[in-house]
Amino acid sequence: MKLPQLHSGSCKEKPTQALERNRTMEMITSVFKDAIAAAASTVEMQNPFLHVLSSGSCQANAPWFHEAAPLSCYLLLYTSKGCGKLLFGSQVFTLTKNTMVFCSCEKRFRLDAALSPWAFSLYLISGSSLKSYAGLLSKDQEPVVMDVPPFSDTALHLQKLPSAISSDQSSLLSHALLTDILVAGIIRHANQDPQPLLPSYLTEARILFDHHFEENYSLDELAMRFHVSKYRFCREFGTAFGKTPLQYLNQKRIKVAKHLLLTTSLKIHEVGSAVGIDNTNHFISLFKKYTGLTPLVYRQTGMIP
Repeated sequence: MKLPQLHSGSCKEKPTQALERNRTMEMITSVFKDAIAAAASTVEMQNPFLHVLSSGSCQANAPWFHEAAPLSCYLLLYTSKGCGKLLFGSQVFTLTKNTMVFCSCEKRFRLDAALSPWAFSLYLISGSSLKSYAGLLSKDQEPVVMDVPPFSDTALHLQKLPSAISSDQSSLLSHALLTDILVAGIIRHANQDPQPLLPSYLTEARILFDHHFEENYSLDELAMRFHVSKYRFCREFGTAFGKTPLQYLNQKRIKVAKHLLLTTSLKIHEVGSAVGIDNTNHFISLFKKYTGLTPLVYRQTGMIP
């Protein structure tokens, strides 16, 4: 099989950036070459599961870029810091912190570091059912950039993916995680279709709660921020998202708290403070209201969030 041309480099750079650029270039080139080799294997052609051909994580500094020729697989790229750009045909997609892009690699594309350092994880994935998922995400097969709030199910699945790839049950675990990631993306993307009918401030409020849940908010402050009355804010937010602003925010906080209880050694009051609830008694009461258990019992039972 003839290998596609792979190009990485930078337009202009300082001598001090050369070493870091070379490391990034070598890692990215290796990821794509591994995917090329895997895609050509007989085992790969018979694999019905969603799976990772190759993957890697790195940091890139502007003006680094990488250009890849067509390849029979899909790209899943998550940005954890900084900002990058995906050049796909005549279109440019901005890849900001806490976003994930999914696109076909069958057309030539280019990755550019925009805001340094751009930290990202990329996965070249394949599987017989992948085109069906891609069709549901984007009917015109164009790249789809999706918001991935911290501690969301998608963020946690992406966090688990590297260990799943290297585990003894890699096929099943990777398939399960990739399926959940793509299905969540399809649902979230589908739910974004009606958004133009919503006042823009409601989308801004939801993003604010998703990404800055640890902040303290009051209805009066939110009403001033979005230039609406607090009564209108509550009514329209409830209509759009099926719950009041406080209910939405509290559910987000409890979801993150559940994750922190099982994955950190933070004390109960520290977990409460981390999610924006400084009053420990209130945190315990609220946690029990939403889960049926106190934080301590939840941690002791080791329940999966």
